[in-house]
Amino acid sequence: MKKLRRSSLSEDAYTFVRALFLKGDRYSPGDKISVEELSRELGVSRTPLWGAIYRLEAEGIVEIVPRLGVYLVDYDPRKVIEIYVAREALEGVAARLAAERITERQIAALQANIDLQRAHLEQGEIDKYYAAALDFHEEIVAITGSKTIGRLLGSIFAQIKAMRVQRNYAPMRLPQSCDDHERLLETAEYEARRHIRDLADEIRRSLPERAISSPRARSRAVVS
Repeated sequence: MKKLRRSSLSEDAYTFVRALFLKGDRYSPGDKISVEELSRELGVSRTPLWGAIYRLEAEGIVEIVPRLGVYLVDYDPRKVIEIYVAREALEGVAARLAAERITERQIAALQANIDLQRAHLEQGEIDKYYAAALDFHEEIVAITGSKTIGRLLGSIFAQIKAMRVQRNYAPMRLPQSCDDHERLLETAEYEARRHIRDLADEIRRSLPERAISSPRARSRAVVS
């Protein structure tokens, strides 16, 4: 395993260990995590690793059980339902904010992502589909420009990855998920265009009537 750099060890440890836990190659939901073993493999003391563990516990990615140790969060249907209720509320706000700010280039990128999702499904590459689908949602969150929503949903997405929630979905429903993503994008594009039209109408209402009717005034308005 790659040794961590000596500078900014606490942040480096957090970034590396978080990615390790979420990737799914080494740990499965509910697995016990040996901090001492990670310390030896990464060539750092346990102090920065414990700092990372505490941050990951706050995010809901790991659980620290007194006198027993550290465990990757296990899959719990009841907990998943709670997470998805919160996700529904936050992503609803994110979709509305994204629709107000989305650009044509971003719309094209999201459509390309949906096309990639369908291609993975056609090839039976379910894990790759899940990764692309989550990228789709994360990109919408990024478009909002809201650090608060990004932080909250980032924690939710991380818990979903850690619990491998997607592996418990019925594969037969996945094409419908692609359709849902398509409708979400269509709605975002419609809302974005409506928002821009509203802004243009507001500008028109703020101008004197003769300024709107004057070609020269219209030219100045467009330039500004």
